[in-house]
Amino acid sequence: MNHLFEIIKKSKNNCISSFIFVFAIIVFYQKRREKIFKKNSSLPLDKVDNVIIIVGTGGGKWGMGFKGKEERMYFIGNDIYSVDHKGRVFVPAKFRSVLSEEDEGSFYIARGFETSLLLFPLSGWNEFVKELSSKKYSQKSIREAIRAFSYAAERLSMDSQGRIVLPKELRDYSKIEEEVFFLGAIDKIELWSPSVYEKYSKGSSDINELYSKLGM
Repeated sequence: MNHLFEIIKKSKNNCISSFIFVFAIIVFYQKRREKIFKKNSSLPLDKVDNVIIIVGTGGGKWGMGFKGKEERMYFIGNDIYSVDHKGRVFVPAKFRSVLSEEDEGSFYIARGFETSLLLFPLSGWNEFVKELSSKKYSQKSIREAIRAFSYAAERLSMDSQGRIVLPKELRDYSKIEEEVFFLGAIDKIELWSPSVYEKYSKGSSDINELYSKLGM
């Protein structure tokens, strides 16, 4: 199973039982790994690559831990998917693969810039809200901005097929009808009406100018 055993020590007593126990741990780990990372078809199995098994000697305790990869994934690229009559749309697989276990297959959606919609993974939303909470709510401009942002925001959960339901109010705001243009925005996803985005992109700045603003 290509797992790395960092420490495996035989117990001084009852070696056969020790190996049976190790085998049982491996089976348990494999099943748990598949259950976690196949949930909502959102995570690749290689998110956790190593298992650490520590075997005590002389009647010592047994333990098991997980060593995960530190590589961080981001929302990049784009895709177009159809919207059905109930407002359901598939979240592109490449975006689902970015979700972590703590996202629980859920997003928060809110009104975005230029009539787009912003789709935050649950963990990203929690970080964003924490940042918003640090703003001075006593300032009128801050209160108005928070109200505008949270007004139509909703939590969305993917179904077993990886679909979310776009609220009608937000579809009307973004002019999304039969198709959705998904655009990765690093830590979140933008949702556009394809025709609206095409019109917007034609009027945007030259790519060289845009890159220079990013310090590239």
